Amino acid sequence: MSRPITKKGEVIDAALALFMRKGIKATTTRDIALRAGISEGTIYRHFSSKESLAESIFAENLDYFAKFLKGYLLHTKEPLEMLQAYIAGFFEFSRIEQRRYSFIIAAHQTELKKLSRGNMKPMQTLTKILRLGQKQGVFRKMDTKLAGAMVMGVIMQTIFYLKTGRIPVNYDAVTAEVLKTCVRMVEK
Repeated sequence: MSRPITKKGEVIDAALALFMRKGIKATTTRDIALRAGISEGTIYRHFSSKESLAESIFAENLDYFAKFLKGYLLHTKEPLEMLQAYIAGFFEFSRIEQRRYSFIIAAHQTELKKLSRGNMKPMQTLTKILRLGQKQGVFRKMDTKLAGAMVMGVIMQTIFYLKTGRIPVNYDAVTAEVLKTCVRMVEK
């Protein structure tokens, strides 16, 4: 009896786990196949290379993250309210989708940084919020990419320190403090 063809999802799950543990470059297709319990050839039924697999996982998770954030923004109208929802959504995503969040951040800052430069949808969403706030006179005039980088830096660095236990404050208090800090950076 022949073995059934492994689902694409199993290849993705195995690859994601290994990419998180070893990094994309250090992970081989053999490692992925062993973890998924398949032959290496099965990977190539779905992906042309390990790099295309990593890019696919990155794009899929980035899209998931962007949709997650948009869900937080659904019922917001005012720029301050949008910024608050964005920050809350960012923190919540990092908390409940730890594996996805960690992969996006690690890949964005290392092996896939070229791919992610123009494709960071969460940053695009943030710059839209900042532009709207500037247009409405709520946020001061400044380069929205710079303002976005500042806000994103505060969020991501705080999440890093929170996850590593270097900030012994409760989750809600940290989120509220980050919001205050980010508003101070961009407000008029």
